Amino acid sequence: MTRIMQQQEIAGTAASQKRPPRAASVSAGLRLKAMLLVGLISSLNSLVRIEQTGFTDFVAHRKIDRPVLIASWHGTLLVPLYCLRGLNLVIMSSLSDDGELMAMVLEHFKHFPIRGSSSRGGMRGLLEMVKMVKGGMNAALTVDGPRGPRHEVKPGMVMIAQKSGGYILPVGVACSRKLTVNSWDKTEIPLPFSRVIMHSGRPFVIDAAASVEEGCEMIRQSLFESNRQAEIYLKSGNTCEV
Repeated sequence: MTRIMQQQEIAGTAASQKRPPRAASVSAGLRLKAMLLVGLISSLNSLVRIEQTGFTDFVAHRKIDRPVLIASWHGTLLVPLYCLRGLNLVIMSSLSDDGELMAMVLEHFKHFPIRGSSSRGGMRGLLEMVKMVKGGMNAALTVDGPRGPRHEVKPGMVMIAQKSGGYILPVGVACSRKLTVNSWDKTEIPLPFSRVIMHSGRPFVIDAAASVEEGCEMIRQSLFESNRQAEIYLKSGNTCEV
């Protein structure tokens, strides 16, 4: 069975077994917030001009028999959520109300949320992600989430990468005009009629012998570089990276 067939089979099984109907306790206000956030993300394509650069087809058209693990900063999450919609990625969402909100949004865009965070249920969630990734699915993680500090890489992605042997794909974002929210992650919302670049940096693996600190630093530097490349392309129309 090919990797693509395995991934489709696992995704279908996971969807049927682990996505029960939303509990009645989920408030109408939370559902409304989810609808508004879905609307905001869905409107990106019509309100802004998004260009993807770098290793843009690495997930969809890869030739390798390894999973792909997409890394991004929490503050630039909106653009990757739109650009990577429909890829059925395994993504961790916290156990808080904000996590429930994000889980509803992720499911709308055909992703598979795993509940947990660095503070609550994190190890259980990470182990579930490792299991699904090793079984054939790809994954994504905001590596400084869910509560920061901003741009401080947590060990979760390192653990998933080392246990699965997957390629990490660092994603950076640059906007010509944006609203920056006064939150810990400085969430960036592209303004209407702005130009947005999502740059997928060079994929890499983390050796099993590397320390957690070394792995976190590799991810951190790769994300800074991907964001730098996105800024370069935004200003000049070119990237330095081949």
